[in-house]
Amino acid sequence: MKAIQIQAPGRVDVVEVPVPEIAADQVLVKVVCCVTCPHWDITLYRGIDIFARPGYPRYPIPWGYPGHEMAGDVVAAGSAVRELKAGDRVATLCNAGEDKPGYYCEYINRPENEVVKLPDKISYEAGANMEMCRYMAPYIRLLGDVRGRRTGVTGVGPAGLIALQMLKALGAAEVVAVDVLPQRLALASRLGATGTVNSTGEEIEKLAAKPLELTVDCSGISAGLQTALDYTTGSVSIFGVPHGDVKFTTRHWGRNLLSGAREPNEEDTEFVLELWRRGLLDTGSLVSARLPFARYVEGIEMLMAREAVKIGFYPG
Repeated sequence: MKAIQIQAPGRVDVVEVPVPEIAADQVLVKVVCCVTCPHWDITLYRGIDIFARPGYPRYPIPWGYPGHEMAGDVVAAGSAVRELKAGDRVATLCNAGEDKPGYYCEYINRPENEVVKLPDKISYEAGANMEMCRYMAPYIRLLGDVRGRRTGVTGVGPAGLIALQMLKALGAAEVVAVDVLPQRLALASRLGATGTVNSTGEEIEKLAAKPLELTVDCSGISAGLQTALDYTTGSVSIFGVPHGDVKFTTRHWGRNLLSGAREPNEEDTEFVLELWRRGLLDTGSLVSARLPFARYVEGIEMLMAREAVKIGFYPG
């Protein structure tokens, strides 16, 4: 079968690898769509470790990696599998780990408890975003009760666009999207943001005049987190892996910074499924382009040029 493999910074091949076998508790999934996790794809392609660890990344990257947001069809089930069967449409709940094959491939074997059946009306492209949605949910929960509150999201890439929809679904009175890209702010408005702020110019004065009460930072850069910190009176939940230095001074005293890796659970999975069922979460709109594996580099270049939010890659 075909799989994408990053051989070295800037060098990507489509390689032939064996179709994996399944253990008793696993299903074999025929991949229909695997979407990018932009920071992860870009950093590995460029030779940068997202966590700034010495000696990383280590090339060649395992085939299929960093693909970890996938939806497809079950084609075989192990003898101990109880809930899934051939023909079920499923999405992955988590990645397999950076030292194991990823999901940019034609078939992948996953434990039954690491995939979930998709609601009938959810497309493969939308469903492939399940993992990012469920990992976002705990960071939203950290903020507590958002009902009737003025909330914000700094950085409206894929994670931020998911976060703002969750905040709105949970009853936030206002959800303000903050970013530097007009096209991202326009998409945020279409997905339910009640207001937008371009943080590079005079629009930032909107937040100075009327600060946010609660904010989720999804930017992954110090400037975004600094904006969240400077213009939020209450808690800031830090989802994006921050890069760069942030100043915390006496003017920020009393802010509650909420950070650290948060592992989602079954409650988070059901939360995402319920939002999909109720039509309160549009993840299909995050997929800006659909490309075959052979055009992986083209897709990553689109992400680097900020011409796409996410790319959907297909084995064909």
